[in-house]
Amino acid sequence: MTIAGLEFIDTAVQMPLMKLPVRTVIVPVASGRVLLSPASTLTREELLQAGAVTDIVAPNLFHTGGIQAAAAAHPRARVWGPPGCREKQPGVSWHGVFGEAAWPYEGELPMFRVAGMPEFNEHVFLHKASRSLLVTDLVFNLLDARGVGAWLILSLFGTHRRLGVSRVFMRFAKERPAFEASLRDITALEFDHLLPSHGAAVMNEGRAALISALRERGVRV
Repeated sequence: MTIAGLEFIDTAVQMPLMKLPVRTVIVPVASGRVLLSPASTLTREELLQAGAVTDIVAPNLFHTGGIQAAAAAHPRARVWGPPGCREKQPGVSWHGVFGEAAWPYEGELPMFRVAGMPEFNEHVFLHKASRSLLVTDLVFNLLDARGVGAWLILSLFGTHRRLGVSRVFMRFAKERPAFEASLRDITALEFDHLLPSHGAAVMNEGRAALISALRERGVRV
């Protein structure tokens, strides 16, 4: 996959019964390079191939497993995470927590919180230059899933070989009004491409696809 202004490292994590594809995104910005959601399976060599990283980001509380190795590979980088990240990964020296410290790339890579799910704290990022919305677990798009294990797990999630919002993800939306209000703001953003961490990108029709996936789960957007 090629999208101007973005770089990718694709890998997979072994889960019970299946391998889950995971995409790490590198975003060059005017004053540095942002490593977004480094996978826990990345080696030191792969992390160094990301270049001179200035910022490392955990977009939600379920994608913190690769942060410590990424910080060790890039010791000068600032490390960012959502509320709860210090408790989730106490061994990491967190530079800033979203909502408490100012995010320095609002002009190029603004960040938006999916509210109403404090145990998950998903954050999405809008890469303005390519008109791409970068999401982590908000949607899955595992079109190439193979095997009985993948069929069983992803069918339970409601995401087997299709773009969809996982039923498991929806269970964390404990504060529904805040959850839906934040997603109305996110789906109102100007973007063409939808780039999930798990699965294929949706090119050109990303905004419409995201709205459709959310409405399928009963989210009023």
